[in-house]
Amino acid sequence: MLIDPFIVVAQVINFLILVALLKRFLYKPITQAMSARSQRIERQLAGAASKEQDAEAEKELYLQKQRELESEKQEWLESAKQSIIEEKEELTQAAIAEVSLMRSQWYKDFERDRHQLTHEIRDRLSQQISSATRKALSDLANADLEGQIVETLINRLYNLDDSQLNAIRAAPVPNPHHVITIYSFFTISSNQKESLVAAIHEQIASSAEIHFEIKENLICGIELRDRGYKISWNVENYLRELEASTMRFSKQKGI
Repeated sequence: MLIDPFIVVAQVINFLILVALLKRFLYKPITQAMSARSQRIERQLAGAASKEQDAEAEKELYLQKQRELESEKQEWLESAKQSIIEEKEELTQAAIAEVSLMRSQWYKDFERDRHQLTHEIRDRLSQQISSATRKALSDLANADLEGQIVETLINRLYNLDDSQLNAIRAAPVPNPHHVITIYSFFTISSNQKESLVAAIHEQIASSAEIHFEIKENLICGIELRDRGYKISWNVENYLRELEASTMRFSKQKGI
């Protein structure tokens, strides 16, 4: 078989032209497109990696915030728990103090009322004893007892010391007539009046007028009054002393 050189050369030329055309219009756009796509893919991958890093950073930030919130929550819970414990302790102490104050006040009121009632009972008892004694002595009064009472006053007149006598005698007379009054719970007999008048004239004033009056509150007693001075004997004095002694005894015994 004969090979035509012209044809061979022509086919080579056609092949080279075809290769040049393919390279110019097909291979180069394809390679450019592939390069552009590769770059685009790389950019997308880089963007995705960046987003992934951002997401990881966001995730870490979120986790950090969550941990901080959890820590703050625990701190708040501990603080609230401690506040509740302290407030409870304060309320408990306040309640204890209030109860203690109320109990102390109650004891004070109770003791005051008890002492007041005790004093009232003691005073009433003393008054009842004195009252009963007065009534008994009033009921028992008779002529012999009254005579002894008058004799007691006469004896007191004769037994006054010099200072008492001088003070009474030197006292100014307020009225034109010197009047000495004798008070008694009972009616003094004539003989007893004469004895009293004689003793007064002898001891105090020889020219004085003597008046006799009844005084019901002188329990089995007699009393001489002259220019502000008083000489007396009265069961009331003994009863008052008895009442005072009873009250002192009650106080000592805590009654």
